[in-house]
Amino acid sequence: MSSLNIIELLRVITNKYQFYSSVVILFIGLIGNILIILMFNILRIFRGNQCAYYLKIESMANIGVLLAMLPSNIASYIIGRNPVHISVAWCKIQSMSSYSFGLYSLCTICFLAFDQYLSTNHRQHWRYISTLKLAYRLSFFNITIVLLHGILFLIFTQTGPLGCTVYHPTVNAYFTFFYYPILSCVLPITISGLFSLLAYQNVRRIIRRQIPLMRRRLDRQMTAIALTRVMCIVSLGIPFIIWSLFRLNITYHADDHLEEAILNLSSVVIYSILYTNYAINFYLFLMISPRYRHQVKYFFIKKLRRSLTILSNPRLIISKNNQVAPEPTQASAFVLECV
Repeated sequence: MSSLNIIELLRVITNKYQFYSSVVILFIGLIGNILIILMFNILRIFRGNQCAYYLKIESMANIGVLLAMLPSNIASYIIGRNPVHISVAWCKIQSMSSYSFGLYSLCTICFLAFDQYLSTNHRQHWRYISTLKLAYRLSFFNITIVLLHGILFLIFTQTGPLGCTVYHPTVNAYFTFFYYPILSCVLPITISGLFSLLAYQNVRRIIRRQIPLMRRRLDRQMTAIALTRVMCIVSLGIPFIIWSLFRLNITYHADDHLEEAILNLSSVVIYSILYTNYAINFYLFLMISPRYRHQVKYFFIKKLRRSLTILSNPRLIISKNNQVAPEPTQASAFVLECV
């Protein structure tokens, strides 16, 4: 097989893999993240819980990442050219939004692990620090920092031989020596990993304290979810960090089309692994938490079905003599959610 045939084959594989992986990840990611937002909003046991709040806003940021990147990948397969390569303005907006949402999601995971450590701490005054008010303040601080940092991508991102990325040497140095290795790797992994492990140690000793059984179960569940989320982002995010550092420092040869095809295929595979990180939270929680599976079942059978029944027939909530089974009392419903 000649080199031209190999190049053409690699391009075909790259385009098909990018299209089908984008469709699958976008589909499961939107469904999973929307279900997380609905569950943590509707189920009473999660209301007022800081960990649930962080997971909700992380899911919103994950949706932002998926919508910022994957539709353009799908469109590039359909129309034959990526819109990012056609418009410099779209390239800048896409880079700013995707990296901003991604950094926001990463920082939220750090705040999640830190808050879970505070809420499970044996020191009572430390537990009092863990409040929704603190969560709101950290979220506002997170939004401010992310938006300011996103201006870098809005200014310096350009289209070029390696696609839509940063080519300015000074900004490349910043990304090479600080953004990717420190801000996106060492710092969040250290913070989230450390506080998740400390929270796990706190939960192992939680039985010794006089805490209601429901609260203990919820703390254990949320700590397991937080620790699993940290492990997931480490395993799926580090390949992207390594690839980004490699891409920023590679010497690109414009006349080597085989090298270009290999780099494009590698980039598509690495990015699909990264996007998976923003799509699998819901399914990951289902696998690691039996209580979460029960809560999902309760959400679909009790809450969602009843809401859809009322929406389809509003007279059911007006008539007192209807045949619909009565809704469980608040106390019994809360117990069902906590099992």
